[in-house]
Amino acid sequence: MSEPLKKYMTAISAALFLFVALSGLAMFFGIGKDLVKEMHEWLAVMFVVAIGLHIVRNWGGMKTYFRRGIIIAPVAVATVAAAAFIVPGALSGRENPMPVLFQSLEKASLDDLGRVLKLPADGIADILEQQGFTVLSTDLSVSQIAADSGRPPRATLMAIVEAKRE
Repeated sequence: MSEPLKKYMTAISAALFLFVALSGLAMFFGIGKDLVKEMHEWLAVMFVVAIGLHIVRNWGGMKTYFRRGIIIAPVAVATVAAAAFIVPGALSGRENPMPVLFQSLEKASLDDLGRVLKLPADGIADILEQQGFTVLSTDLSVSQIAADSGRPPRATLMAIVEAKRE
């Protein structure tokens, strides 16, 4: 490992942790999820690499955690927490239905979406136009409106849902 990398490994790990943690919390609370999801995933991969290098760099100290058994409780708690999310879905043989639902909504026209949300399609078009979207027709899908507007489809859906809440 190069000397500059050794020198900055802890700082790099800490910086990546900060951004992964903050973007994860933002997604958890539904704040800017479409904006931070991809960043969160890529920085998490970089964080894993940085932590791996950090562990290699500090292996002497890490051996103490194993020798004293200090590592056992944290690993056990993390394993149980992860299993609580993964095992029920794995045992049921079902996948998360949300991606399929979102894809269906993104393919829906404003006319169809209006019927589902009990909003007039023209009203949805007005909401989107007020937020800077280009709506050429209520026959267009949410994905097409998003593409015409240079925005992600989820941002288009979120704009509609937020207006519905108000």
